[in-house]
Amino acid sequence: MKLIGIYLGIVLTAVGFINTSYARSNPNSHNITNVSVKSSNFKSKPTFKSTLNNLNLTADRGIGIGILDLNNGESWFHNRKQQFPMQSVYKLPIAIAILKLVDEKKISLDRPITITKENFAPGNSPIVKEIKGNRAQFTVRDLLTRAMSVSDNTASDALVRSIGGTSKVNEILLKLKIYNVRVDRLELQMQPDSVGLENPLPEWSDAKTFEAVIQQAPTSIKQIGLKKYLIDPRDTATPEGLVNMLAKLQKKQLLSSDSTALLLQIMTNSPSGQKRLKAGLPKNWSIAHKTGTGAEVLGVGSATNDVGIISSPNGKHIAIAVFIPGSKVSLKEREKLMANIAAMVVKATEQDLER
Repeated sequence: MKLIGIYLGIVLTAVGFINTSYARSNPNSHNITNVSVKSSNFKSKPTFKSTLNNLNLTADRGIGIGILDLNNGESWFHNRKQQFPMQSVYKLPIAIAILKLVDEKKISLDRPITITKENFAPGNSPIVKEIKGNRAQFTVRDLLTRAMSVSDNTASDALVRSIGGTSKVNEILLKLKIYNVRVDRLELQMQPDSVGLENPLPEWSDAKTFEAVIQQAPTSIKQIGLKKYLIDPRDTATPEGLVNMLAKLQKKQLLSSDSTALLLQIMTNSPSGQKRLKAGLPKNWSIAHKTGTGAEVLGVGSATNDVGIISSPNGKHIAIAVFIPGSKVSLKEREKLMANIAAMVVKATEQDLER
């Protein structure tokens, strides 16, 4: 299937999405732009790839985009080899590592894992509300679902600890030939690091409390923390590495059929990111995805991401990854960009099917 006949054009008008002082250590990092979609002349019938190649992205180099047709291998990338902070997108490679160990019968989905108060991770950790006292037990299956569905930070950390830490996760990823996707820190460390904070407290596991702590921190500390975070190679992925991982997942090259089905179902049922890639899809399309969202620091969104596999009613599958680091534009505009990209891919695919 060729992604051809697209009649959409994307008009990019500069509005300064990203502050160059916070850009990653990459000479191609500049200001991002607002995105709108409108019709263009269909008579010329440009290919999907050539349409994207003609986009005015010269002012938009801070974004990472990967699009890969899983049926025919056609692809398009923007900053394909640049590293972008994943934030909670990194829970997807963690989930793959966990399920690989399940497939190898080294752990069981029913295995109990203990979480103590000292393990509470900052930010989004709704699981802590269910822990009465200083500890509680949850199964691997339960923690996996919480981490991938509602992006629970404490649940994710518990899974990583249970298999020996982030080094074990990376070991498994390399064995699976997943490249340029790395997991280096627990959420317990990564979230404070991203805003320049140290010595996290269990109370920070409440998202509103953590936001208040960030607001109260000295401006200089937050500026330094954010700048360091945006150039930190840890817990990053390239658009190319991420969509290749998604492709292998969809094709059952990473996990057993049962584990693949379980993970994709959790990702499809996730309530997260309703206004991102999913918002650009028709109702009869689906997406198995994982979002990632960093803290808003001094008017800058440290990371706004969405990656996943979109599927048409007739079995077409396309892997998409969108990374937006260091954005000064509103979350609404960032999410609109993602929805527009997904809508463009759908239009291209549907038009091709009509040929």
